[in-house]
Amino acid sequence: MNVFKKYLLISKYVLSLSIFIAIYRFHNNNTSSMLALFILMFILLVNDYIRSTKLAINSRHMCFSLLFTICGATVIKFFISGSDSGIIVYILLPLIEIYELKGMKKRFLFIVHSFSLYIVSFSEIGIPANWDKLTILCRTILFYVAVISIAHFVKKLQIEKNEVDKLNKKLQLANIKLKQYNLEVEELTTAKERARVSQELHDSLGHYLMALTMHLEFAKKICETKPEKVKEIIVKCEDIAKSSISSLREIVDLLKEEREIVDFYGSIRKLINNFHLITDININFNADKNLDNLSPIIKSSIYKTIQEAITNSIKHGKSSEINIKIFNKNENINLIIKNNGIRCDKIIKSNGLNGIDDRVRLLNGFVNYSSSNNLGFSIDICIPIPMEEL
Repeated sequence: MNVFKKYLLISKYVLSLSIFIAIYRFHNNNTSSMLALFILMFILLVNDYIRSTKLAINSRHMCFSLLFTICGATVIKFFISGSDSGIIVYILLPLIEIYELKGMKKRFLFIVHSFSLYIVSFSEIGIPANWDKLTILCRTILFYVAVISIAHFVKKLQIEKNEVDKLNKKLQLANIKLKQYNLEVEELTTAKERARVSQELHDSLGHYLMALTMHLEFAKKICETKPEKVKEIIVKCEDIAKSSISSLREIVDLLKEEREIVDFYGSIRKLINNFHLITDININFNADKNLDNLSPIIKSSIYKTIQEAITNSIKHGKSSEINIKIFNKNENINLIIKNNGIRCDKIIKSNGLNGIDDRVRLLNGFVNYSSSNNLGFSIDICIPIPMEEL
């Protein structure tokens, strides 16, 4: 049972107190009539409870249950003269449930409900032979139309809420799938990189190490019988080892090769957008123009620093906002990154911060880290622009 049905059922229980009091007030002199109406009202409440908790919407049993509620409430109202508000509201409440039905069932119960209300009205005022009775009848009809409009509006809001809930669930599912896709792409990229490194090591170092092993094994066998030959083999092993070292350096240089950042501003924007996909953090980025004229190593250093700072802000700082600013001042490139995360009383440099220090130091720049309650964590970097780039 959803929350709406729960409150609707509670409303009926509250109204039933008023109805029981009205029955007692009008039939306290007739015990049999009072007892019969009490029993009928109790049966209606049990019927409402079963319908709200057990029966499926738009099922045949639900329609019969609603029909019984409408007819039973009409009978009770017929035997209670006067305008008791409790029973009137109780008669009108099934309209909300009728709007949940579909097709012929909805139209049939709507007609029955309208007819029952008109019966109650005519039983109260009789045939409208004068203006007063006609006015009362018109007010009753207008009131009924207003209730129908409200019920229709409530149903429409409920449908829209259900649609929004469905869209939110779809959005959450899409977000989860996107995160899974990012993890799969990262794992695939890592696997490809491992395969590339493995292949490079196998193709280059594998041959040299195998040859070195064979020469050493041969030298071990003839070390006592042909010592002069062993000397030649050792010289050859030295050449193989030098070639292995040279090949290893080539592999390391190959792995260190990086793609030059052509569109510097666009690349950082793309980096920020990638973080936006998986987190709700607000990242503000401002930069001077013509930064693409900087050397590739400066652009790469700034890019990696921003990447590391955003990652640390999310992972360690628990930040909700990051401000990034890059500007040219006094022939220096200044990078300021601030977040509103958790204060860091003692800054312990990890591999990420050490990497930032190393990159900036290679460019003859300097880095300053600071933290406070109001600012969270801040990174200030100043890198001099080489003369040939001015």
